[in-house]
Formats: sequence, C-alpha cells, structure tokens
Amino acid sequence: MVDGECSSITAPLRRLNVAGWVFALGLLVLAEGAVRLFDLSDSVAAPSAAAGALVEATADGSLSGEAATTLGTYAQGLVLAIAIGLALGVAIGSSRTLEDASSILVEFLRPIPAVALVPLAIFWFGSGPPTTRFLVAYAAAWPILVHTAYGVRGVDRMLYDVAATSGVEGAARVVRVSLPAALPSIVTGIRISAALGLVVCVTAEYFVGSQGIGDYLNDQRVAYRLPELYAAAILTGLLGLVIDALLRNGERRVVFWAGEEQARRR
Repeated sequence: MVDGECSSITAPLRRLNVAGWVFALGLLVLAEGAVRLFDLSDSVAAPSAAAGALVEATADGSLSGEAATTLGTYAQGLVLAIAIGLALGVAIGSSRTLEDASSILVEFLRPIPAVALVPLAIFWFGSGPPTTRFLVAYAAAWPILVHTAYGVRGVDRMLYDVAATSGVEGAARVVRVSLPAALPSIVTGIRISAALGLVVCVTAEYFVGSQGIGDYLNDQRVAYRLPELYAAAILTGLLGLVIDALLRNGERRVVFWAGEEQARRR
C-alpha cells in the first residue's frame, strides 16, 4: 500500500515535470542577471521586461486578439491536415500498389518546406488567412500521413483474419480494425504535426502579414520594440506548451495502452 500511495502522489509531479520548470526558471534568472550586468537591454530584452510587455499586451487586447486570430487559422489548417493525412495514410498503408505508385511523389513533396511555398500560396490564395491555412495544412499533413501509413501497414495480419471470420470486410475493416490498431502511431503523428503547424502558422503570418502573432512580431521588429517582440515569441511558446499538454492528456485517455503511458505508471 505504501508503494502504491507513493506512486499515486509522485505521478502528478512527474507529469508536471517539476525539474524541467525549475531548470527553465533558473535559466530565466541567469538571463535576467546577464542582461542587467552587461547592459544588453539595447539588443536583448530582459525576461522581466518581456513578461511585463506580455501581461500588458494581453490585458489591453493588442496581443490577445492576434493570438485568437493565429489559433483560429492554425486550428483550421490542422483539421484539414488531419483529414487529408488520415485519408491518404489509410489508403497508402492499406494498398501496396498505391504505396508503390505514390512513393516517389510523396518523397519529392515531403521535404519541401512550407515557407518555400509562400510566394505560390500568395499567388493562389492572396495575402490573407487562406494562404496561412494552406501552408499549415501542407506542413502538418505529412507527419500524419506517414505515421498513419506505417501504423496501418504494421497492423497484425491475425487481426484481419479474425475480422474476416466475423464477416468484417471492406470499409468496415478499416474502421473497426486498421484505425484502432494504428491509433498510437496516428496520435504520435498528430502531436508532431500540431507543433510543426504552429511554427509554420506564425512564420507564414510574419511573411504574409495577415494579422496574427507573426504579423505582430514583424510590427514590433520594424518599430524596434524589443520587449513586445520577445513577448510575442514567449506567447507562441506558451501556446505550444498548452497545445502539447492537451494532446498528451487526450493521448493518455484514448490510447492508454501505449508504451509511453505504461512506462509512466511503472
């Protein structure tokens, strides 16, 4: 009972990652001291100044409104990426013929950075949220597609045999066998795509100028307002942490049998 009680107490602490937060706080204290000691405020914003600018810009709505714009565009692009990645990943993973036919095209397109498509995207969609949405969907679709395809391809053939004896064939086999068995791999792909999509979204906004955090970053750079510039970067990192935490929590609930979660419980 003692071991069980200790485990139940320390499990939330492990999930909170106290050591990681203490280490990050220590780095912030060192950065604050370095900026003040060497008088670097003309080129580097002190963490305290950036935090103050973040609170102020969030309170007056100048940055919180841009964050809402970024999250809206980002969410739309990520949903498109999930739909496209899942559909193509299941199709490619289920058919060796389709895998061979698409392999060259996939390996050709996948390494192309989304940022390199900014001029084409502006030409196609104009300078606005549709361009950013397209770039997010393009960048985020590939990890989902690849992880889904590998997950479906790695399903134990015995599961299909059992399903066949129960009369489960065709599309029903995909829904009842392939997707559940490949779910751990699919969730991993979505988590990777979620982080990548946020990076691409802010970067695209920076170059396209379609409002959002990226556009706010560019405005502060032009005006040489360092604390506000750093505040926007900090907010982007915080959003990434929150999104990843939400996805991790969803992963623990949906694919609780996955190896990462079992390792946490030991």
